[in-house]
Amino acid sequence: MLDGKTRIPPVDVETLPDDLQETIEEQRKQFGAPLYPYLFYARHPAYFRAAKSMWAALQEDATRVPAGLRALINRRVAWWNGDQYCQDAHAAKGSRLGVSGEKIEALGNYALSPLFSDAEKVALEYTDTITETHRDVDDELFARLRQHYDDDAIAEMTMIIAWQNAGTRLNRAFRIPSQEFWKH
Repeated sequence: MLDGKTRIPPVDVETLPDDLQETIEEQRKQFGAPLYPYLFYARHPAYFRAAKSMWAALQEDATRVPAGLRALINRRVAWWNGDQYCQDAHAAKGSRLGVSGEKIEALGNYALSPLFSDAEKVALEYTDTITETHRDVDDELFARLRQHYDDDAIAEMTMIIAWQNAGTRLNRAFRIPSQEFWKH
């Protein structure tokens, strides 16, 4: 499956603790294969468990940032960080959530695209500013963000962006490839 495609090999699933094997099996049933990053997270079982919990908290249990926007934010971070796996996975997730393929493909030029609302544009600009680490979120951008989102939504959005940055950087470092979830 990943033989020779990544910088280090994925873990041997048969050697994992039962709870990690159960998660991998759940992924296999839901997606047809284990999610590639988890095969690397499993090299440190505590990280695997933490990543699974953080993913649930910031994606599945998040309520302040609309689900379609979360998918766009995650894909944008993945683009910045050159992570093919997450670009694909979040395009697929956005599509399942009703984000049009045209909008997903226009994400690279969101600032000029009529497909994005002002609220989405400022959220994506905020995403870009946080992800491009040498930039600072200035007061003007933060004020524009507050025109569309309350403090709890901004906090949740910031956590989503920060967590996605961590995951995409790990995926790129290991050269974890796309699983080709998004058929566009």
